[in-house]
Amino acid sequence: GLPFLSPLLIIAIRFLTSFLILVPIYAILRRKWWRHARVGAILGLALAGGYILQTIGLQYTTVARSGFLTYLFAVLIPPLQRLLTRHRLQTANLIGLGVVILGSAIMTQPWRASGWNAGDLVTLGGAISFALFIVLVDRYGTGIPSVDLVPSQFAVAGIVALVGTILFEETILVWNRTSIVTLSYLTILGTVGALGLQISFQPRTTPVRATTIFALEPVFAAVFGFLILAERLSVAEGVGAAIILAGVLFSEVFGGRRTPPG
Repeated sequence: GLPFLSPLLIIAIRFLTSFLILVPIYAILRRKWWRHARVGAILGLALAGGYILQTIGLQYTTVARSGFLTYLFAVLIPPLQRLLTRHRLQTANLIGLGVVILGSAIMTQPWRASGWNAGDLVTLGGAISFALFIVLVDRYGTGIPSVDLVPSQFAVAGIVALVGTILFEETILVWNRTSIVTLSYLTILGTVGALGLQISFQPRTTPVRATTIFALEPVFAAVFGFLILAERLSVAEGVGAAIILAGVLFSEVFGGRRTPPG
């Protein structure tokens, strides 16, 4: 969709449209989500920061390097979890996370792109925002109904992206089949579906375990690329994917218990 929609505008439309979709649904369910709008707004700021910085960074760095640098938020999760939630860290989860980071590096091979640039630093800023978002979901989502944090979060993320669109980018908006399909997919499945489910259910696990599970994203992307686009995995990508799966399974099998604060 990028030839027809500017990046920040995509983010603004997907989040604001998702908010408009959820409002009548929450009204029917009689959920008073606005009572927790302040917390949702905090999450929305962190989420918007991650998406906006990642999108800006992608214009200057490679896709592989962006993917790996973005996933480096995993390194920040354990200290942030301990600092902000006071939950003890399980050794098995940390080992699994380390294995997953190794697999991600092998799969994406970010070192193949020559020279570090400003886009890499901006992408790292996005990784920090994503790490903060995941830990804050855990901190605030366990004390109040986490599902009620979703609408205000989407609204704030969309407004921040819209302001960024107006201030910092040359707006591109071409309505055609491709742009409509892109926005529909990102809104319904990517935002209302995936992010909505994450925010609603992530507080039932720990940030470290959730982050380890999120590492399956490039594995699924490779599988769907093979099935839908007939793309072939290189040996390095296959090895990296296998290591990621091993790290996730190790974390889940040996670190499945959520530890209490202390």
